[in-house]
Amino acid sequence: MSYTNIVRVLEDLVNVPIWSVVGVVADGKVLASSNEGGFYSLWVLDPQSGERFKLTREPILWVAEPPLGSGRVVYTKDVSGGRELQLLYSVDVKLGVEDALAPMDPLRILGVADDGVRVAFTGATMEDIAVYVARKGSVEKVQRLPWLALVSDVRGDLIAGFGPLKGNPFSMEIFIKDLSTGEFKVYTPRDGSVNLFPKIVGRSVVFESNAFKYKRKELLEYNVDTGELKPLTFKFPDYYSQAPVEHSRYRFYDGLWLVVGKSEGRSRVYVDGKLVKTPEGIVSGAVLYEGRVYLSYSSLARPPSILEVEVESGASRALLEPKLPEYIAESFGKVGFTYAGSRDGLQIPTFYVESKLAGRPGPTVVYVHGGPWAEVADAWDIVIASLVASGFNVVAPNFRGSTGYGEPFRLMDIGDPGGGDLEDVASVSTWSWEAGIADRLFIMGYSYGGYMTLWAMANKPDLYECGVAGASVADWEEMYKLSDAVFRAFIEVLFDRNMDLLRDRSPINKVENVKKPLCIIHPQNDTRTPLKPVLRLMDKMLELGKRFEAHIAPDMGHVVNTVEDAVKILLPALIFLNRCLSKPYAGREG
Repeated sequence: MSYTNIVRVLEDLVNVPIWSVVGVVADGKVLASSNEGGFYSLWVLDPQSGERFKLTREPILWVAEPPLGSGRVVYTKDVSGGRELQLLYSVDVKLGVEDALAPMDPLRILGVADDGVRVAFTGATMEDIAVYVARKGSVEKVQRLPWLALVSDVRGDLIAGFGPLKGNPFSMEIFIKDLSTGEFKVYTPRDGSVNLFPKIVGRSVVFESNAFKYKRKELLEYNVDTGELKPLTFKFPDYYSQAPVEHSRYRFYDGLWLVVGKSEGRSRVYVDGKLVKTPEGIVSGAVLYEGRVYLSYSSLARPPSILEVEVESGASRALLEPKLPEYIAESFGKVGFTYAGSRDGLQIPTFYVESKLAGRPGPTVVYVHGGPWAEVADAWDIVIASLVASGFNVVAPNFRGSTGYGEPFRLMDIGDPGGGDLEDVASVSTWSWEAGIADRLFIMGYSYGGYMTLWAMANKPDLYECGVAGASVADWEEMYKLSDAVFRAFIEVLFDRNMDLLRDRSPINKVENVKKPLCIIHPQNDTRTPLKPVLRLMDKMLELGKRFEAHIAPDMGHVVNTVEDAVKILLPALIFLNRCLSKPYAGREG
């Protein structure tokens, strides 16, 4: 594909807006986030008239779901050029007036929750991680945390969140902070279990847990005052018969629970246990209001749309439905899901997307997701879409450590990053040959996927023709020294505090094994995977005469927050891959 065509594909794709439902605000209007206009901002949509208008004039980072019918929305802005040091802001829904919520020093903010009066959040500095409470005009640190934990809800005097609060990387506990008494309580229904995202209802918290279901998570309700624990129950049986593996959303609205359950990379929506009919794919946001569900959904071949669905009748209509340019839509072939066996027999859930431009078998990119506690689901992904439209089949393994397939599967990566997960990626790569999808293999990833790309190119040097490593980890030891309290805690959890393993699993110490060309793309202001170790890796590759090219994305942090950011990452990647493709194929190795 020519340079001109690559630019055309990328320009057309980044101009397809991405939408996600956040909530319902004053006058029954739908609050959504979108990158329409070039950066992520907040929008208000009128379901009756179809009109929409932008609420925020600058890029936002995180947003708290407002209470139903709220007149304000609270969000954060990065004020550090991508370094993720943030301040809290609020915007008046009717007037569109934006103000700083309270005077404060910028800090890394995670897990923001808003009950209309108080805003609770996890904040991190280089020294510590703590729970903060903000009201209009004031911010207070109310609880220092023993380890990384995220706020997930605030209601009245209660703040709830979760994290590995007992120091065991293989478990997650719930915390409840009572502002009226000052008590900080850590709770788990069973030691060693994983308990996530508590939501407050009165004096109870509802959370997702694998305490009693080994391979899937159920919703449990815990009474803070009495200590009573029981399963959350619903009126209708659909939820029970379909038994989702995990939940991407659950919220109590006017006496009914809205639940989004997930299995094998696809979502289903339930209201009081009743299945709400939605298209196949992933629901990225949903809210229940006056008998209607407003939701955003997408698939690997379809960009996000916003739907209104009536719960009783099942009738639905699109409020927003962005369309792909016809030539890009026509480039998508079969979208499939399968399990591929890893070297040790573990079955690896894998999505694949065939490109009609590539053919079958054809040139194939093994796309490695970040995280590692994340997944490739049947959801719109601009990286995958740009590869398909540029003439590559894409195979995306959900290696051990991925979310979406039960906690035992996710926990397999802890203490072994770059071990079993690398074998999973390599095995799925080999499967793509055997399945007749690939005739040439390339590898690409961002963040942990960038690390895995560097690691694979050093440890499986004959398997791929070339690799693209975005925002990668080059040296875990140096990254640990450069990180703030949040990411030091993340590394400790990932490596199960085996700090001696940091050196052994760092690509910088295996550069001499790299045989094939590498494209390294890195944000200048990245504070999650800092640039300095990557520069040292490039210097070492230069000394050893390795083939590589490097692109430093200026004025950008780790999070791809604007259309310009996406172009900075994807344009050099696509040009490099097409250049690799144009070279004569030397035959399959490895």
